[in-house]
This record gives sequence, C-alpha cells and structure tokens, in this order.
Amino acid sequence: MHRLATIVRVILAALVAAALAVALAGAAELPSMEKFLKIRTPFGAEPLPDGSLLAMDRPDGIVQLYRFVPGADHSLAPGSATATKLTTYADGVSDFSLSPDGKHIVLMYAQGGNENTQLVLADPLAAPGTATTPVLINPKVQARVNQWMHDGSAFLYSANADNPTDFYVYRYDLASGATSKVLGKEGTWYASDVTRDGKRALVTHYTSASDVQVFELDIASGNLTDLSIRPADGTAACRIVGYMPDEKRVLIQSDLKDGRLRLFLRELSKQGKVSDPLPALAAFEQDGALVDEDRELLAVITNEDGYGVPHIYSLPSFEPLAAPTAERGVISASYFGQRTLVWAMSNARTPGISYATVYPKMDKQARKVEKAAPATRQLTWADDQGIDLASFPLPELVTYKAFDGTDIRAILCLPAGYAKGTPIPFIVNYHGGPEGQSRPAFTSTLQYYLSRGYGVMMPNVRGSTGYGRAFQMMDDYKNRWNSVKDGVDAAEWLVKSGYAEPGRIATYGGSYGGFMSVACIVEDQERVDHGDRKQRLFGACVDLVGVVNFQTFLEKTSGYRRKLREVEYGPLTDPDFLASVSSIHRVDKMKVPFFIGHGFNDPRVPVEEAMQLATALKERGQNPRLFIAPDEGHGFVKLDNRVYFGERVASFLDETIGQAAKSAAN
Repeated sequence: MHRLATIVRVILAALVAAALAVALAGAAELPSMEKFLKIRTPFGAEPLPDGSLLAMDRPDGIVQLYRFVPGADHSLAPGSATATKLTTYADGVSDFSLSPDGKHIVLMYAQGGNENTQLVLADPLAAPGTATTPVLINPKVQARVNQWMHDGSAFLYSANADNPTDFYVYRYDLASGATSKVLGKEGTWYASDVTRDGKRALVTHYTSASDVQVFELDIASGNLTDLSIRPADGTAACRIVGYMPDEKRVLIQSDLKDGRLRLFLRELSKQGKVSDPLPALAAFEQDGALVDEDRELLAVITNEDGYGVPHIYSLPSFEPLAAPTAERGVISASYFGQRTLVWAMSNARTPGISYATVYPKMDKQARKVEKAAPATRQLTWADDQGIDLASFPLPELVTYKAFDGTDIRAILCLPAGYAKGTPIPFIVNYHGGPEGQSRPAFTSTLQYYLSRGYGVMMPNVRGSTGYGRAFQMMDDYKNRWNSVKDGVDAAEWLVKSGYAEPGRIATYGGSYGGFMSVACIVEDQERVDHGDRKQRLFGACVDLVGVVNFQTFLEKTSGYRRKLREVEYGPLTDPDFLASVSSIHRVDKMKVPFFIGHGFNDPRVPVEEAMQLATALKERGQNPRLFIAPDEGHGFVKLDNRVYFGERVASFLDETIGQAAKSAAN
C-alpha cells in the first residue's frame, strides 16, 4: 500500500509539472504582470456641492488628485464623465482633505517617498495650475490634516514641526493665514472631532497599538479631560468616533471589554457614565466607526474574519437603518455628510469600487427618519485592462494549529480550476504591521500569480489585529519569534494538507512582512537542523523593505517611529534580545535564493537593512537579486517601479519554486 501511494504521488507530481510547463509555455497568451498592475480604480472619493467628484487616481502611473464632472446623463461612468487632473506633483499626492462647505481643499504630498507630508491650500473648482497657498512647507517635517471647523473657517492638523519626535496639534485659520499651536505635549497627538462652536476638540494620544488614550481638549485654555475607557491600573486601545448631536456625550471605541474593539457612549458630565449602545455587535471586533458631519447618522463596520460588514444607525436613538449591500469584501468609507455615505468595496474580483448611499431626510423636530429605503449608486469604475475580473475565485478562510496549539486564521487563495489534493507552487504572503491583518481584498499582484497557477496563503499570525487584544499582544517584545514560528507552521499546514510540497513554497512580505519573510527562512532551516523534519519547506524568499537587524533599524528609523517601535519590538537598552531576533545574525541558515527590494528614501525601515542582508548573503557565496528604487520610500508606489520589481520577482519565482520539484535537502 505504501509503495502504491508513492507511485501515485510521483505520477501526480509529473502531471502537475507537465501542466505547469504547458502553462509557462503559453504565458504570452495570458495577461502580463504589467497589465495586472495597471488595473486601477479612483479612490478616496468625496462629492462636491456642484455634483462633481474629487478622487485620487493614477492613469499616468503616479497618484494625483482629479475632479470628475458628470456627463449630460448625470453619470460619472467612463465615457460620460470628464476627468480633470488637479495636481502634478513629481511624486504624486498623498491625500487631500475637503472643507465641510466644499470650497477648500488641503493637498498633502511628500517627496520621493520620504513621508514628510507637506500641506497646501487650494480651490477644488479652480483651473489646474492655479496658485495654491502654502500651509506647511518644510521638507524635514511631516504633517497631516486632522479635522475641519464646522464652518470651514479653519482646520486642525498634527505635525512634528517643533520637535522631530513629537506630533503636536496646530490650527490654521484661512482668513488670516495664521497658524497657532493648540496642543504641545510630548508624544503623538491628533484631533478627531470638534464642537460646532470650535471651542472643544476630541484628541488622541497614541503610545502603542495597545495603549491609546483619548481626551477632550479645551482649545482656549489647553486643559485636557481624560475620556479613556480602560482598566484603573492598565491600558487599553481607544479610538474617538465623535460627539453625539447634543455634544454632551461622546462615542468612543475601546478594547476594554472582552479584548475586542467595541463602541461605548460616554457622558461628559463629572460622573462620566459609560454605556454600551450597540450590544448586538459585541460578537465581533469593530474595524471603525464614523459619525456623519451633521451628527444624525452613525456607521459601524465590523471585522468578521477579515470581511467588513457595515451597520448604519440613526442618532441619537441608535435605531438601525438599512445598511449598504454588496458581495462580501472589505468595506471602507471616504465621506459621510449630507445624509450620504460614500463607501468602497474591495474583494478578489472588485478592485475598490466606490458607491454613494443616500439616506432619507430626518424630521428634525420629531427626530424621526423617513422610512423609505436608502438609494445607492455607483460612483467609480475600474480600469480592468481587458481582464475578466468576475472570473477570479473568492478565497477560502482556513484555520491551522500553531506550534503551541494556538489557532491561526489564514486566507487561502487557489487558482481557478484547482483540483484539491494536487500540490502546486505556493507563496506564503505575510502582512506588515505587525499590528495589521491580511484581508480578502483585491490585490493585483496576487491575482497575477493565481492566473499563473500559483497558490497564495496569507496567514494572520499572532500579533495580527482583528482577533482581539490578547491575540494582538501575543508577539510583543520577548515573544517576537513565536510569530515567526506561526509563519513556518503555515507552510507545514500547506504540505500536510496536500496543497504544496517541500521546496516549492516561497516566503513573501513587505515591511514587518519582510522581516517575517526572512525570519521564516531561518526558522525553517533550524527545524531541519534540529531534526524536526528532513527537508526545508521554503525554496525562495522575497523581502520588500523588511527589517533584518532590529538594533540598526531602531537606531536609524525616524525618531518619532522609534518611540512606537521600541514598545513593540523591545528597547535599544536590551541589545542582546534585539540581536536574538535579528535574522542577520543567523545568515548561515539562509540557504535559499533571495530577492530583496527597498526604497532608497524609506523613513521607516532604512535602506541599510536591505544592504546588510545583500552583503551578508554575498559574503556566503550567494547571489541575491537586489532592486533599490532611488525615488521611493517604504514600498513602491510609482507604476514603473512596481512593474520593474513585479516582473523580475515573477521571473525569480518561476525559476525557483515554479520549476519541477527539486530536493531541498542541500
């Protein structure tokens, strides 16, 4: 029986290898990596009072701000609407913020990926090339708009203008062009809401992903009132949602109860009574929540195993209203005002299409909502490059056991027509963060590999968000390497479940995912060295802007980021521990081909991390492939760089794990 099983496995492997060879031979007939990377949808959509739409797009390969004007049929669909490019920054626009009256926009942009975002004021209806008004122009400073005053006369923004390691809150007045500091305390601060009279604001103090405090700020006096919902002698992650209509109560999210981010209602009286207004949502972690500009509606998105599920309520009654409906995916909101919610949905076959859902008017005297159903219309369309997006299969959600019995959830993506039990080349893709989560959203690179017969697995190892506070903190400081073990256990599961075979699995990740990608190669080899199994599981590594040396990373990362990262990874005062989890010190365990990518201007993970790894591998006789983009930062955003990197990584994987099975015992 054993001999028969062996023969069957050999025959299956030969058939798969033959099928792969045919697929590769006909690769010219399939859409190229460049075509997949050119799939795009305008994003960040916000409507203007005249019926036009602001959104960011990149038809030329670099993200700029566009204004879309509907055609005679009032449609914003391609072929009907006209698009006007409003910005022409060499490195694109990072974001924009529209005033409540729609008369002003603040443009945010940085140079070469350095993330030092500059601020300029502009008229959204002005002709392209019209002069803008500088708000903050300093290439050494990072700034971001937080909140507009309700009358549009001023806005609050956060910046590290006075101290490179601290973000204070400032006010910019449009009439005078004057900037004033409203909050100048140590740490990272930003504003999330402001009262109608502009006298009070809700602000956040971010220490780490598990320690976030929220306050009410008296803008005139600078006095802070702590509103955090946390244990008496402990920490919690809190988020401001916004003031209630009476501005005497505040909606706050906190992970105090059951370790999951939930919505609470806190009174601003001295008693500070706290209640749970939406107990029906308690079963799931909440992605986020948003109060509309008129404080009449509340949107809450629950994170249900990575999928985003929207819920809409009327305020102040919390009466549930009909929520937008769509195929399951990841939901995000870009605008909530005038009883209109602009939201986008992304999944394996929908690349972030935006919609507007308009809710019936409210009888403000009776505080009752008309019972008519909300109306939803499509705002943006995808450039699909002629690729049939509807044919892409949706992923599966799976759970596997980690080395210590912990349940690890993962997204399993299989090529169309996959026959279960047939080993295929696999990519294990690790998310960044580490306070992040792999989710079933559209990814053009992932879809390219699926079209070529690869499988992709995206594990949410311990430390990931979306599964509660305890799980998120399981990798902190001394427990760092346990998340790496989870990453290798993903490959163990793929092999045991018949999806892949040893030597034909690649690690792939960016940022913290880059750390994971390299570290999992080390852990994989160490399991072989310790006698846990005979063969390596991984046959290649793709590391994009990853950390390999925590000591040098913390020393050279931006000052404000050092504060945040030491809480997660460990302090510079503990060099022995940092060395123990730094893959660079175990380079002798890296016995597979490497492809390393990095942005030269990366302010988060300095480019020296990539250079260290490439140099160490070369000194051991290996020949890693290396791409350093001179005009990028923490990842590649320009189309030409994405295509250059993507095409070469695709060839690298075809030449390594994409080939017929090879022995990984060398």
